[in-house]
Amino acid sequence: MNLNQSHRSVLALVLTAAFLITGRIFVWKPADKSPAMPEIELDNPGEYIPAFSETLPSESTTTETTTTTTETTTTTTEFSRFELIPPDYVVTYNGKTVAPTETASGQDSLLTTTSSETTTTTTVAETTETEPPQTDSAAAAPAGYFNDALFIGDSRMVGIATYAPIEGATNFGTVGLSTYKIAEAVSEVPDTKGQTFQQVLGAKKYGKVYIMLGINEIGMDFTTTMQNMDNIISQIRAAQPGAKIILMANLHVSAARHYSDPVVNNTKIDSFNALLAAKADNTTIFYLDVNPVFDDANGCLDAQYTSDNTHPYAKYYVTWSEWLQTKIF
Repeated sequence: MNLNQSHRSVLALVLTAAFLITGRIFVWKPADKSPAMPEIELDNPGEYIPAFSETLPSESTTTETTTTTTETTTTTTEFSRFELIPPDYVVTYNGKTVAPTETASGQDSLLTTTSSETTTTTTVAETTETEPPQTDSAAAAPAGYFNDALFIGDSRMVGIATYAPIEGATNFGTVGLSTYKIAEAVSEVPDTKGQTFQQVLGAKKYGKVYIMLGINEIGMDFTTTMQNMDNIISQIRAAQPGAKIILMANLHVSAARHYSDPVVNNTKIDSFNALLAAKADNTTIFYLDVNPVFDDANGCLDAQYTSDNTHPYAKYYVTWSEWLQTKIF
């Protein structure tokens, strides 16, 4: 090999190397060995899309915000200040309106950054009065009939003496009074407030003595309670020998309490009332039962007449009082 051939071989090698280097830089590109784009599963099984796709939807997406209108019906009812007032009423008392507690009417949407405004339309319903329970059509007692009457009793008697006192009658009553406590009890009603049972019993001559006791001892032994009742009758006989004694039945409780209270329920109240009725001879001792006036179809205190399942609303003591004034002995 001469020098020229040697030069040509070296030159060929150099040109080949240069061609290969140039081709790698400007012509061939290595395969992309980056990891595949992650995927997430859609609602339809087996259907996948790239998690970080930059492809925009072919159609514009519209987010629709719905404005919800809520109608709130508010009943306006006038209550006595002595009544329990349900929290969802608007109360009018002495010409002033007391609104119920306001609550939030809506929350921000979790799907958009724009708050959804909630429009609340308040409709005030026309006030409707509950009809009073129907009593019999008997005429009221003649004028002065109750001037010699004494009413003795617990919270129900306090209710009559406070909200619907009978003209001429004397009242002795305390909340929670029972046959076990009458000896030390002090009257809470207006006409005899602060006086003891013996003081009221001996204050004047009575021709009629009404007794309404028993609900506060309905969970106690009936035999002992009836003995206590006999002792009270004996005390009345000793102080007022000519007086007629009227034993008044205990008022039923509502169905809500009857079916939930193992102690104070209408089954026990009826049993107690039956023992009272058995004492009546219809000559000197009488039995008087107001329950038919206030009972519902199932023999429970009608729920529309009570706020606590036990006592009538204040205005219904008027009905009770008027009913009593039709009973003549």
